Amino acid sequence: MYHVTLQRLKEYKNIKKPNVEKIEDSTIGEFVVRDDNGKEIWRCFVVENIGESTDTPNLDKRIMPRTYRIKWCFTKVSLPQAYKNVDFNAWSDKVESKYHERYTKYGFKNIGLLLYTPDLPSFENRTIYIHIGNYPQDTAACLLLNKVDNKNGTGAQSTLACQEFYDFVLKEGVENFKIKVKEIE
Repeated sequence: MYHVTLQRLKEYKNIKKPNVEKIEDSTIGEFVVRDDNGKEIWRCFVVENIGESTDTPNLDKRIMPRTYRIKWCFTKVSLPQAYKNVDFNAWSDKVESKYHERYTKYGFKNIGLLLYTPDLPSFENRTIYIHIGNYPQDTAACLLLNKVDNKNGTGAQSTLACQEFYDFVLKEGVENFKIKVKEIE
């Protein structure tokens, strides 16, 4: 089992994304993967929205601090090239059948990592993914992985971070990961 900790570190106000009018606030966190012995395997940073954490769907707000699991799901979020426009038959056995219609009917042809918690089945209605993005404007409450914390509420090298994490999850098995989210201390 791999234990991932997302420790929220700092909040930033008034983040401006180039060529986007909307100004948003962000939270930067550290995302660390450890094995069962506590040995650090991999790390990156996360960009999230700012504000009170919630389980309420359709809000551009952070998720509640708790332990989550991840699963593969068809989606339209921004992902590394290897996870875009995937072949349905190559992934259908890795994705719960209840999500197959996203591909076959709605054309969501990317394969993403969806957070869920067995303790709160309704949480899946929030559809929180781990994906590419450097600014709070890039997230609708999702977790944006970045190799670099720019120390200004944004990140960099998000595609690389997502590629590395997705490849690791694919190799080790999505069922072998738990993600614990912790608030700013």
